[in-house]
Amino acid sequence: MPAQSVLLLDRDPASSELIQRVLSAGGASVTVMDDATAAMNAAADHSLVIIDVTDPSTTAADVCREMRSRSALASIPVLCICQSDDVEERIRFLEAGADDVIAKPFDARELEARVEALGVRFTTSRDLTPLASSETMVNRPRTLVAVYSPKGGAGTTTVATNVATVMAERRPGRVAIIDLDLQFGQVATHLNVRPRQTIADLARDEQSRRDADLVRTYAAQTTFGLAVFAAPSSPELAETVTVEHVGEMLASICAAYDFVVVDAGSYLDERSLTVLDQAEGVILPIYPEIAALKAAHVLIDYLSGTSAIVAKTSFILNNLFVRELLKLRDVENGLGAKIALDLPYDPFLYQKAVNEGVPVVRGAARTLIAERFAQIAALAFGSQGAPVLVNVAARAEEKKADKKPSGLFGRRR
Repeated sequence: MPAQSVLLLDRDPASSELIQRVLSAGGASVTVMDDATAAMNAAADHSLVIIDVTDPSTTAADVCREMRSRSALASIPVLCICQSDDVEERIRFLEAGADDVIAKPFDARELEARVEALGVRFTTSRDLTPLASSETMVNRPRTLVAVYSPKGGAGTTTVATNVATVMAERRPGRVAIIDLDLQFGQVATHLNVRPRQTIADLARDEQSRRDADLVRTYAAQTTFGLAVFAAPSSPELAETVTVEHVGEMLASICAAYDFVVVDAGSYLDERSLTVLDQAEGVILPIYPEIAALKAAHVLIDYLSGTSAIVAKTSFILNNLFVRELLKLRDVENGLGAKIALDLPYDPFLYQKAVNEGVPVVRGAARTLIAERFAQIAALAFGSQGAPVLVNVAARAEEKKADKKPSGLFGRRR
């Protein structure tokens, strides 16, 4: 069994002695505590938590549920021990967020095997997502960040435009967004700009796509200082943008602007792989459904064998239009990776933003969703994208105001 630091919450001396002896023989370091509050405060320092017998004022399921409500403890595996082989009790533990359940009396070999399996599974998940810690990301300034998903409809454009808007509002004129969803890109629509030229036009201009000053002339400008390099105006023009063009554009645009966000769409080819390879960080939105999880898992497997892209990828759970279709831990287990942040459910607010062409971070700046996009910007760009403070007290009024009717296509600016 791999060496692990195990925290055991147990008020039964005989039981705790047995568990400690079994796991220590397998090489684990076991700390035994009998106070639930103290155990939860110490849990973050351990690689696994086992919950056995707690004090009468609380149940093991209650402790597990409390652990899962704390973001700092969400990724720590929890093994709960049933006092009997009762199916209902097992279900209560699993509903409370336990990763595995074992019933008394248990065989020492089964306990060791279950602890080992949890350790291997969660170590693999952490290895797949080294960027899951926003604290680590904040200390790593970045210039080029790509947003990509292997499945359409996962929200790449929503994430990309809001992150770019967050950065542009702080540094007007120094931030660009590139729409490399070459067939049906909608970045311009999301930002309510009418580009006179697109990436297809830039691809035909060899001098401009290689010059940091000239490349700026191909960008449309938002009212708040974001440069928009729009996708081709029709699908057939997508093929006119080659891999070589993409590489040259990225180099020139990154030289012209301090911060660049790329909406890389959902199609995987040499052009999108070029973006993902060159990006210093990748944001991958995940839609909470089985098909999206399978697509993301296949992508991870493919990229793990061919490049270092996975090592710089952060996964965002996107609850744009669905609520609790799959729970966070179900998504992480299916994905085999840790979710860095999640976007809250609010179908009206997201739809309103698209219809009006006003990103959530501008149209509903005091909401939790806007705050979460600011956190994603910090995750993406490190200390340069440190999140702004949000007036939490004003969220209710903002929500109320946002729900006023705005017509078929909403207000346009």
